[in-house]
Amino acid sequence: MNEAVRPRASARLGAAPVAAAPPEMVDVAFELSAQALPAGFEWPLFLAISTLAPWLSDSPHAGVHPLRGSRLADGGLLVARRAKLMVRMPRDRVCAASALEGATLSVGHTEVQVGQGTFRKFRPAPTLYSPRVVMGAEQEDAFCAHVESALERLAIRRSFMCGRRVEVIFDGRAHAAFSVAVHGLDEAQSLLLQGAGLGAGHPVGCGLFVPHKTISGLE
Repeated sequence: MNEAVRPRASARLGAAPVAAAPPEMVDVAFELSAQALPAGFEWPLFLAISTLAPWLSDSPHAGVHPLRGSRLADGGLLVARRAKLMVRMPRDRVCAASALEGATLSVGHTEVQVGQGTFRKFRPAPTLYSPRVVMGAEQEDAFCAHVESALERLAIRRSFMCGRRVEVIFDGRAHAAFSVAVHGLDEAQSLLLQGAGLGAGHPVGCGLFVPHKTISGLE
């Protein structure tokens, strides 16, 4: 997160409607073999995964975490040697996800080899982070207001920090996204936010939260 982040507090008074609890979600980390992926690869990657796991498209809280690597000058990604393909999915679909093991995914003109998957149950943490959150707002002030409202719907009234603005492509167009860290969560809130996520674009990793100490591994 950059140095310009500013703390925001969810401090509105009064009862807020509480969103229905999402189904139990988990992460599955697959071994991955890939080199440079083209700019805007996130949506084609999700579509390629969905051809083997079509139920992902029907799971509103599911998605593919951002891949670890270095951005290239053309916007592509040089995938890190030990990067994992991390897929968030309903727990009751973990066995079905074995269809991805050993698969070759075509992403543009690049092939991605998927290896063995490892189940990872959520770990509660007081601070959660997402490098990209899309709330349908272009400017930071409006974005933060939407985040505050979304947290209130989950009955989470905690401070959060908003980071730098980036653009993410999905559904055929570019969307403004900001990084978000939410602080002071108790165990139940932490697990709820990881399961529910925030905003739009979960398929391409937007709004998927992880414990704070894994930030460097996902950016």
